[in-house]
Amino acid sequence: MNESNPGKPWYKRWWVWILAIVLIIFFIGFIGGSSDDKPASSTSSNATGHKTTNQEKGATKTSHSTLTVDYENYDVSDTHVYTVNYVNADWDAAKVKVDKVTIYKLSEPHKYESANDGNFKANGFAQIHFTIKANRDIEAYPTQGTIVYGDGEQHEADSAESWDGEISKGVIKSGNVTIPIQKLSKVTSLTTLRFKFDAYYDTDNIDDDNSDHKYDFTLNLQ
Repeated sequence: MNESNPGKPWYKRWWVWILAIVLIIFFIGFIGGSSDDKPASSTSSNATGHKTTNQEKGATKTSHSTLTVDYENYDVSDTHVYTVNYVNADWDAAKVKVDKVTIYKLSEPHKYESANDGNFKANGFAQIHFTIKANRDIEAYPTQGTIVYGDGEQHEADSAESWDGEISKGVIKSGNVTIPIQKLSKVTSLTTLRFKFDAYYDTDNIDDDNSDHKYDFTLNLQ
């Protein structure tokens, strides 16, 4: 009786080698395809970051600076400075100079509470820089003066500025007078500025008609 044939080992069977060749070809093709997907070359560079700005967020409101009047801050969108060379020596008791006028345009209308002119929406401010030299003991009050703009708008100065007042002989005092502007389309829209303020000195001479003086001058803004 013949013994049963156990058959060929699996690695000697023809279909095993055909399957192995197919798998090898598939694997080579897969590797090659993956290599083709990679970029031929790559570069690198530095990148920087910053906090997102209001402009990048789409905000249109910007504030270039801030003006403080009576301890309150106002956002300013535009400023224009006029150089002035005005000297008034009509009154023997003093010499008054104005060397600068600054016009401020606010970013948006702002409620202004005036002691003399009531409440209104201010669109800007005019700031006049004075220098006063006393030739004798005097009292002068530009910070309590009256301004008239070229379009007829009038306001009383009533801010907290108080550099003026009593000025002794030989003393020079300088300071600003800041007054609101109700109607202001742009910083260069004003053409003239009229300003009035009072000054006086004490005297025992009842015939001295020069003791009281009213300053009244107009500046052309060009």
